[in-house]
Amino acid sequence: MREALSRLPDHVCLQTVYRHRSLALEKPFQPLDTLKLEVGLAGNKEIFAWRDARRFAEKDLPDLVGSGAIGTGNFGLHARSVFLAGSAEYAYRGEVDLDSRRAFLYDYEVPQEQSRYHVRLGNREAIVGYTGSFWVDRETLDLIRLEVRAEDIPDVIGLAHVTDVMDYQRVAIGPSEFLLPRSSVLTLAAASGERNRNRTEFSGCRQFVGEASVRFEEAPPSERPVEPEAAPEPALLRLPARLVLDLSLATEIEMETAAAGDPVRALLARPLRHGDRILAPEGAAVLGRLVRVEKHAHPVDHYQIGLQFDTLETGGGRTEFLATLEEVSSAAGLMRQAKRLDPTFKKQRQARMQILVREHPRGQGVLHWEAKHARIRPGLRMKWVTEGER
Repeated sequence: MREALSRLPDHVCLQTVYRHRSLALEKPFQPLDTLKLEVGLAGNKEIFAWRDARRFAEKDLPDLVGSGAIGTGNFGLHARSVFLAGSAEYAYRGEVDLDSRRAFLYDYEVPQEQSRYHVRLGNREAIVGYTGSFWVDRETLDLIRLEVRAEDIPDVIGLAHVTDVMDYQRVAIGPSEFLLPRSSVLTLAAASGERNRNRTEFSGCRQFVGEASVRFEEAPPSERPVEPEAAPEPALLRLPARLVLDLSLATEIEMETAAAGDPVRALLARPLRHGDRILAPEGAAVLGRLVRVEKHAHPVDHYQIGLQFDTLETGGGRTEFLATLEEVSSAAGLMRQAKRLDPTFKKQRQARMQILVREHPRGQGVLHWEAKHARIRPGLRMKWVTEGER
């Protein structure tokens, strides 16, 4: 494992997380949502981004996802801690059968004082020790499975137990094969009885590669082609704060199949203005993604759909911005849904549709949508307000 991990190149994979939740010990797990992210291992750090994002986020995964149970380490850091850090003590347990393969079984332990394993619930966080087991193929000595169990979690954290089980396989990256996690199952149980289970699958792994070619030879004057005069670079548009983007949704969102990380597209329903100046015309494309698609059952079955729009396309190129959702269309159908979701909804509130925009996280918008109508069709009107510099 030390040899395999030491030659592992910096790489990135698609990480699909299927999240399930149980609100009490006696209740079965129910699907909550699906997340689609890019996860990279760069040096000794895991980095994350929404699927197809242009760059990795400058924030930790829990802050990127924003809500619900989530964990890190299953992509590469758990294995490095167990096999490379030098802090684990091992105990051989014998030969066993695992998934029709003959395997060597080991237990291991990492004490709290040598651990870097963080557990967090809300704003409460602690470093804990951990124990676990790993299974090794008897013939190839490849790691088959690695299990991590948090130990002695402080009561103040509010977590009863945390376990993460990773299954491994050989994966081709470029011309070589490497031992990488294929999937993992993270289980968290809170002291309150609520449980969360995340099943993660890794796919589409590739290496960070950059190539460049520079030539300094200059052709004789007679052989130089006549080149047209280069067009001037378009000025970078920077959106000031408090601009109103009146958007019309252009992407149909099907809640039963949608996942956080899916791209969404909208169009400017009115020109984007700054004083007397038009910054972008009506019909300009605005790009974003889903950042939350959760199904809930209180007060009635409904979805929480988190949206984030951050890129404006114009003839001059693309401009990134930060904006927060303020209002949603007050069409009659949406007003009827609002009444069903919130008995206190009053007709005079229709202009702001507060039931559909009940949260205002900076840079996002959260809609509450009745599960009976599990599709948001194109044409939904939304008002977003810019926050200035990102």
